[in-house]
Amino acid sequence: MSSGHDEIALEEEFARVSLKRSTLRRLAAYLRPQRKLLLLALFLEIVWVCSMLLEVHLVSLAVDGPLASGDVTGMWWMAAWLVGNIALRVVLTILELGCSTKAGTQIIHAIRQDVFDHVQRLSMRYFDRTKQGRIISRADRDVETLEHLIMWGPIILVSLGFSMVLGFTMIFVQNPRLAAWFVPAIPVVWFTTQLFQKLGFPPYRRQREAHSGISSHVAETITGVRVVKAFGAEARELSRLEAMQRTYRQAVLAGARIAGAYIPTLSITFQAVLIAIFVLGGRQVLDGDLRIGELLEFVLLLGFVLGPVQGLGGLYNESLIAGAAAERIFLLLDTEPEVLDRADAVDPGRLRAEVEFDNVSFSYDPDGKAGRQLRNVSFRVPAGSTVALVGPTGAGKSSIANLVARFYEAQEGVVRIDGHDVRDLKLAALHRQMGIVLQESFLFAGTVLENLRFVAPDLTEEQALTAFEELGCEDVLAGFADGLLTEVGERGANLSEGERQIVCFVRALAGNPAILILDEATSAVDTHTEILILRALHRLSHHQTTFVIAHRLSTIRDADVILVVGVGRIVESGTHDELLERGGAYANLYAEYAA
Repeated sequence: MSSGHDEIALEEEFARVSLKRSTLRRLAAYLRPQRKLLLLALFLEIVWVCSMLLEVHLVSLAVDGPLASGDVTGMWWMAAWLVGNIALRVVLTILELGCSTKAGTQIIHAIRQDVFDHVQRLSMRYFDRTKQGRIISRADRDVETLEHLIMWGPIILVSLGFSMVLGFTMIFVQNPRLAAWFVPAIPVVWFTTQLFQKLGFPPYRRQREAHSGISSHVAETITGVRVVKAFGAEARELSRLEAMQRTYRQAVLAGARIAGAYIPTLSITFQAVLIAIFVLGGRQVLDGDLRIGELLEFVLLLGFVLGPVQGLGGLYNESLIAGAAAERIFLLLDTEPEVLDRADAVDPGRLRAEVEFDNVSFSYDPDGKAGRQLRNVSFRVPAGSTVALVGPTGAGKSSIANLVARFYEAQEGVVRIDGHDVRDLKLAALHRQMGIVLQESFLFAGTVLENLRFVAPDLTEEQALTAFEELGCEDVLAGFADGLLTEVGERGANLSEGERQIVCFVRALAGNPAILILDEATSAVDTHTEILILRALHRLSHHQTTFVIAHRLSTIRDADVILVVGVGRIVESGTHDELLERGGAYANLYAEYAA
């Protein structure tokens, strides 16, 4: 797993990159289905810009016409034209907002859906090596960063570009001599904008890093609040947060100082151009070469030229940030799952669930640098058997379960189910017949019944009650305030650990699995309840093959076969009585447990 410094380096590699052609092509593929709405929105924006320019010209005509001559009727007609023009823009704005918002939300929905779908198909090794926060950031923050640019970027670009070109043309057509005096201001505004954006980016980057650190710290502290309280570390965690907030505040103030210098500089440039135009234009008015309305129109048109120069600089900066987000999103989408269906993979139908390991070797590190968790493991489990995996921590018990579920693939050897190489079976078909209960019980927010329906969408309340009864846990359900309709809370927070594990047991069985994997699944329940559950599972074992990983050796005495795992190998196998009689590794483990 990469260090925190490696992760920051990767983030900064994409912190501010131009949109590459390949990235633009991939983004364009998301825009293409909404092209009609987007083109309509662009057309409406062009008409809106023309309406704004028309308004400037109408004001000029009003000043030099009815106002100058005192024509009241003419003024009323001019006012009517202005009101009609404004009403037109109101209608255009409503239509354009509707088109752009509908198109933008559909585009973002498609991107977010593709990211979420791809993340769910990634192999477990990816989640082992990638921090949860980064994955969530790709699926949420980066997509959100793209949202404004995709929804409004094309419209803003067309609006600013069209305003600048038309305004520039109208200025030169109206008064070429006066227009020549403000041309030098354009590169000044452009370079000023670029300079301050360059100076402003490091503080923005520090803000982003500090904000990310604050978010991570708060999330980690809330998740581990019991540990924080248990060790009385509230003051220390608050002190760490204050230090992070100081860093964030310093970055914000640095950015504010730069922005505080940028805005006055730009304002001075605009005011200098305006003064120069008034002085030179005023002389032309006094000389009779220019009318007051024409001078006013010229000044107003300056905003259509200088304003977009500043706006295009801001849009360019936003495109850099969005480009970084797009690169990270497509980097995620280009990450190939390691465990995939083969081209000729088959759906085996209902599995009998005979499981065989044939000389299997496996490492979580594909390069093998971290050593192998399993070495030349071979065993065969008949269908409908209950298999217990025992051994010291880190021996490879969970690795065997992970290979059965095909969360990972062995580097050597073959894992077979019903005689099929698991790589020849469709993943969806295999996982559909798999029930798994882990040591860390996870429940989704909602009711108990909704959690059961996660694996069996058509499960009725009667079937859910029967599942609790078959497991011998109907008393636990009776203890819930609202029975099956009890709200479990986020991650099952409203239930005790033991209650969460029991609900997870019932959920696993509700899907009628062919293979049931229990990885320290009874660690949070008392020994009496654990024995009841395992005996119930043994009664139901003709329905599935069950793998039980447990450290409480007294609870696995009824297993059909016990596999003793040591340092990645099967060192012993047999029934409880057979292994005790041999006096080997299992007998030693059992003696330590009994002591």
